[in-house]
Amino acid sequence: MITIEDILPTLHELFIEKLPLYIEKINKEKNDGIIILPFENKTLFENCQKLPCFKFEMLEAEYSEKDRIIENIVFEFMTEIKTKTNNITDNIDVYRYVKAIDKSIKNYNSKFLDFKIKKINKNKIYYNIIV
Repeated sequence: MITIEDILPTLHELFIEKLPLYIEKINKEKNDGIIILPFENKTLFENCQKLPCFKFEMLEAEYSEKDRIIENIVFEFMTEIKTKTNNITDNIDVYRYVKAIDKSIKNYNSKFLDFKIKKINKNKIYYNIIV
């Protein structure tokens, strides 16, 4: 059975190593004067104090009867995006980060991970990773 430990290296690569490239692509794509900065996080689960940063949290792992038959485990994660406070462009910043995360997930080539964004609530992204 696959555990969270098995997918952590892939998640680290996706969020720490690949995501800054997509943030840069979003900035070039929009080119409207609003620039989002790469996250200050150096690891997935650090309590980063510098902004912008993200809080990465595993909410649950589900292994339902249906999943047992097709040998899937569904991990539910939440990523909270923290930007500078009292900034008029905060909402724009958050949605550009969401777009960068979405693009990096969609373009990530993994034979054993399937990412699906379920919901976005203010500055939090909820998604499933099916292994």
